[in-house]
Amino acid sequence: MPTLFDDVLTTPQPWSQQVIAEWRDVFPAQHGASLDDFVVREYRRRNALMDMRSVVGQSEHYAGQSWRDAALAPQYKPGKMRAVFAQYERNPDYYFNGELDNGIVLSSIDGHDWYTDGGGNHRTVLAKFACDRIARRTGRYPLVQGVSTCRYEPDMQAWRLFCQLQQRHAQLISVAVTREDRQRTDVAGATDISWRLRFFVLDRRFGGIGIPRAGHLDAACFCAYARHVLAHDGKPSWRDRVLDRLIGDPDRLVYQSVA
Repeated sequence: MPTLFDDVLTTPQPWSQQVIAEWRDVFPAQHGASLDDFVVREYRRRNALMDMRSVVGQSEHYAGQSWRDAALAPQYKPGKMRAVFAQYERNPDYYFNGELDNGIVLSSIDGHDWYTDGGGNHRTVLAKFACDRIARRTGRYPLVQGVSTCRYEPDMQAWRLFCQLQQRHAQLISVAVTREDRQRTDVAGATDISWRLRFFVLDRRFGGIGIPRAGHLDAACFCAYARHVLAHDGKPSWRDRVLDRLIGDPDRLVYQSVA
């Protein structure tokens, strides 16, 4: 019987021409911060099942190559790629009976598109081809058993408002974000971690020689502040200027707060 490597070589599949995406591109960095700084929850699972059609990329290694090129002419450790194909011929059940034992580590921010991040880049490439060949032969696409997954949940609303605020008004408004109050819950095979976002805002929009306004805000208040500033194109409204004169404490920001 032809080996899996022979099948990859002689029977190219359309999906295998897709370029392996780069995991780092999922966490863009702008204006001194990264989307990674806005992650408020992580959901980690061990020994999970995975449909390898959902795996679209990797962290470095073969990112930028097609899946087929990664198998046939790998740009990273070609000897290791040959070794996992040889191992598969000796033990083809390895990926489907739990022996994998978290030997593939996958990450996602939406639970739909997954990326190898932290281990198993070679195994990921092989597993996609192995599952595809089994599906063509049996009509059933198998799930890989024994995958470690981590789904990240960023506060996308806060991230988008942060980017808009800094893109339009960075000369007058400085924003720094931190994560605090880390909470962790562990149960068998699962770990959930959460944080709260905290923003420090320095607002110089009111001019004059006085001290700029500054304040610490939670995520909801930061979003309200950013929406208020953006709605007025960064210019203090008449009401804002009145409040600026009435509020003597410079450690309070002027904006329409959340209800």
